[in-house]
Amino acid sequence: MSASGHRTPALATGLLLLGLLASVSLGSALLSLDPLAIRTDQILSPPSLEHPLGTDQLGRDLLARLLAGGRPSFLAGLVATGVALLLGVGLGTLASRSPVWIDVLLSRGTDLVYAFPALIGAMVLVGLPGEHPLMALPEGVRVGMIVGLFSWPMLFRFVRVEVRRRLGSDGHLAALAAGAGPVRTLVLHLLPDALAPALVPASFIAGGTILLEAALGFLGLGVRPPEPSWGNLLRDGMTHVDSAWWMVLFPGLVVFLAVLAFQLIGEGLGRQRAEELY
Repeated sequence: MSASGHRTPALATGLLLLGLLASVSLGSALLSLDPLAIRTDQILSPPSLEHPLGTDQLGRDLLARLLAGGRPSFLAGLVATGVALLLGVGLGTLASRSPVWIDVLLSRGTDLVYAFPALIGAMVLVGLPGEHPLMALPEGVRVGMIVGLFSWPMLFRFVRVEVRRRLGSDGHLAALAAGAGPVRTLVLHLLPDALAPALVPASFIAGGTILLEAALGFLGLGVRPPEPSWGNLLRDGMTHVDSAWWMVLFPGLVVFLAVLAFQLIGEGLGRQRAEELY
C-alpha cells in the first residue's frame, strides 16, 4: 500500500479526534455543567442518566469536571509547542548559519537539555517555593512554558539539518542570483521550507505535554484543587479505585485519546513528508 494510503486515515483520524476533544473541552464553559457543584447525596454514584460518567468523592459530576479539566491540558500543550518552536527554530537556524564553534557549542548544549529528564525538570520548576514570576501565570500556561523549555531540542535538530540541507539548492541559488541578501534568503526561502518537517516533532511535543501535565497533576504539582485537571482527577480516582472504577477509567481514557490524536497527526505528517522526499 502507498504511503498516501496510510497517511490519510491516520492524519484525518487524529485531526477529527483532536478537534472533538478540544471543542468539547473548550466549549464546556458554555454548557450548564458546574464542575465544582458538591452533592452530598450523590457521593461516588456510578454512571447513570443523571450523571453519565458518575460522581466523585464529593458528589461532583465527573463529566463536568472531565470537560473543564481539558482546558488547562490543551492550553499547556499549545503553550509548550509555541515555546519549543520559538527556541528550536531560532537556535536551529542560528546553528545552521554560524561558524563551526558556535554550531558545536549550541549542539552540545542541546544534547545536555535533551538528556535531562523533562519530568524531573518540570517538577523542580513547578514546585519552586515562594513568589516568582511563574506563579502569576495561569496553571496551564505555567506548565506549558516549563515543558517547552525541555522540549525544543528535537525541533533544533530538525531545523538545523533542514536549513543546511537546503543550502546550495536550486531555490537558494536562484534567490542569491536574483540579488537577495543572506537574511532575506534565509527568511523567505530556507526557513519556510525547513518549518514543514518541524511540524512532525511539534505534534509529538504537544501530545507529550498533555501526558506530562497529567503526570504533574497526578503528583499534586499541576492545577490545584478544587479546579479540575485530568491529572488531579486521576489522582482522586486512585484513592477510590476499589469502589469507584469510573473515577480512574474515564480520566485515563481522555488522556489516552488526546495523546493518541497527536501521535496520529504526527504519523500522518511524517508519512506525508516521506512521500514528498521519496
